[in-house]
Amino acid sequence: MPKKISEEEKLYLTEFGKHIRILREAKGWTQADLVYEAGVHGNLVGRIERGERAANILQLKKIAIALDVNVVDLFK
Repeated sequence: MPKKISEEEKLYLTEFGKHIRILREAKGWTQADLVYEAGVHGNLVGRIERGERAANILQLKKIAIALDVNVVDLFK
């Protein structure tokens, strides 16, 4: 059974997702483009951007490499 997350955690995921969207759109990419370039599962990017999913560190590394940023930059 999945652990219920707090409102604070939901807000954090939502804000994190908005930042990923900003970085993706700055490259002129669609979600599908980022999925392809990062080599991640098809719906992962959309779920992260909507704040529905917390990515693991390996997924974040792939996304950062695709966006040509450091992993730390994903959290700014």
